[in-house]
Amino acid sequence: MDLLLRELYVAVDQGQEFLDRELSSNEITIGSAQDQLIQLIGIDIKSAHLVLKESDGVVNVKCMRGCKVSINDKLVGSAAISQGDVLKLGGHSLKVFKAPSGFDLALELDPDQSVDSSVYQYAYRTKLTDTWLSKRKPAWILAAAVLLLGGFLPALFMSGDGETSWRAFLPTDKLWISGPLLPAHNVAMGDDCSACHRIPFQQVQDEACLSCHTNLSDHVVLNSSLPGQDAIVGAASTEVGRCASCHKEHNEPAYMVVDSDALCTDCHNEPDSLEGTNPHMQKVSGFSESDHPAFEVALLVPEQTNRATGALFDWQVVERRLAGATESSNLKFPHDLHLDVEKVRNTNDGTALGCDACHTLSADMEHFVPISMEAHCQACHELTFDVSSPDRQLPHGHAIEAIFAMEGYFMRSYSNPKKQSAVVRRRLPDKRAERFDCNESAFDCAERRTREEAVNQFSLRGCVTCHEVEDFQTDDIYTRFQVHPVRLSQDFIPSAIFDHRSHLTQKDAEGDKACLSCHPATQSGSSTELLIPDLDNCLGCHSDHSIADTVALDCIDCHAYHPVGHKPASYLSRSL
Repeated sequence: MDLLLRELYVAVDQGQEFLDRELSSNEITIGSAQDQLIQLIGIDIKSAHLVLKESDGVVNVKCMRGCKVSINDKLVGSAAISQGDVLKLGGHSLKVFKAPSGFDLALELDPDQSVDSSVYQYAYRTKLTDTWLSKRKPAWILAAAVLLLGGFLPALFMSGDGETSWRAFLPTDKLWISGPLLPAHNVAMGDDCSACHRIPFQQVQDEACLSCHTNLSDHVVLNSSLPGQDAIVGAASTEVGRCASCHKEHNEPAYMVVDSDALCTDCHNEPDSLEGTNPHMQKVSGFSESDHPAFEVALLVPEQTNRATGALFDWQVVERRLAGATESSNLKFPHDLHLDVEKVRNTNDGTALGCDACHTLSADMEHFVPISMEAHCQACHELTFDVSSPDRQLPHGHAIEAIFAMEGYFMRSYSNPKKQSAVVRRRLPDKRAERFDCNESAFDCAERRTREEAVNQFSLRGCVTCHEVEDFQTDDIYTRFQVHPVRLSQDFIPSAIFDHRSHLTQKDAEGDKACLSCHPATQSGSSTELLIPDLDNCLGCHSDHSIADTVALDCIDCHAYHPVGHKPASYLSRSL
């Protein structure tokens, strides 16, 4: 049967317009379900309400069981319709008008404009009573099936030893396993289900996970602050659930790491609501200037205690806001001077020093190989002290050992009857070129020369060039000077992860230019200046959602859910 359906609707200018549709089918179905050719929504309209069917030139209306339709204001279950008849169904009106050539029937639909959106729920089967199923019988059948497949059959698999004839007819584990194991778990455990499922019918417990993953740290850490530390990472005493609450096995695709930001922000967005929250924990709801707090750095701060034998230093880790923070490493090092090709050049080829001359990425591509005097400084800064013996150098690291070395050298030099004249050579600007003459005894000359050279090294040139040296003004040359120990921070933000390798090549910079785009070393004239970029620098290239010319970041791109642990001061720093 070919039907012309003309639907009336109110236009924008409040005038009435219509839209014609052509329907062709053996039966024209009308109801609230989506599979009906004419879908009408209303409380009194069933999912399949009535059918229009043509036979011998006559169109008949037949309602489904329990349904009625009003034809010319008369409720009927079935009837023949003709031109001029009006069918009313749930407030909608269908008027039969003269069918154009080629159509068996023409209907003008005037929909009920008062139908509320809440009525649309009746267009779907949302209750068991909307189906042919009953409640009790299927419930018992399903309960029995669950007990059989999830209880009785697995128990049969676990009972007895060896294979039996009746077990050959049982279904395999695939019947109740939702998917394969993670490949790494499959290699480690194979078919040994008891490696994780240690107690039948009990969820996998954390102890089963931690028996293999022994190097994981808890996400929530109690008493997180290090000695002398304001606070490194906020921590709460609330439970965060089982391992398996986030890491689901037997699911495909085989990926067990949850990377959704909601896993983090659900708690960190309201840190005050967490029981036992560290007061230092700040609100974080995203990675933007308004949703993420400014960066904080872990600094090594020396506490000096003067004793009769000298000064003692106790290093504490303290976290401070990055803005305005300074480093107290006891090292004198101007970055701008060393990166100025007019003042400092590479001793091998005369080229300018670059960032990689001192900073070498470690294997984790996050941190750097510790800087040492022997590996990074001594090629330019020799520890010679006497022009007549250019190959003789002082030991580095202990002031008393350096004085002993000078004393031993001068004692031998002045008491040696075969002493030769000084060897003249090109010298560095901080080396002595003048000769020293002494007419006293060899011992007195050596002592005098040792004292003079020690004063030069620790107060005028030499050690004092790069180190903080304290002069106690004592008569004893062995205890007069003390070089303050140097501690260089290795990890300024231990609670964060930063892949330096991926940042070495940027859109418009690479090599030193890439480094200097974040670390303004060419403008730094003091080692107390922290060259760590703050939040605004990162937001120049990153955001928490995809926008043009930025790289989107998730929380776990910079923060590990299972941190390595709060690093002790011995890890956070290295002695030079």
